[in-house]
Amino acid sequence: MVRYKFFKGTGNKKYKVEIYVAGKKVKTTQFGDNRYEQYKDKVKLGLYSSKDHMDKSRRKKYYQRHGKDAKKWSAKYFSHKYLW
Repeated sequence: MVRYKFFKGTGNKKYKVEIYVAGKKVKTTQFGDNRYEQYKDKVKLGLYSSKDHMDKSRRKKYYQRHGKDAKKWSAKYFSHKYLW
């Protein structure tokens, strides 16, 4: 079973996520840049929901620039899943 634990990120990062598999921490990743808006902040902490723009055309352009494919548990994976 995979479990994610979210925290406020350090530096310019929005969030830090710790990934646990079968109760053991296997990876820590930081994602998102706190200087920029996102489509919708879906992290339960909701620290950056004030930066939600909800603009579908901006979301589409984001995916055109960055692509939709992301490696499992990468910063891009979490950005796509929880911010865009």
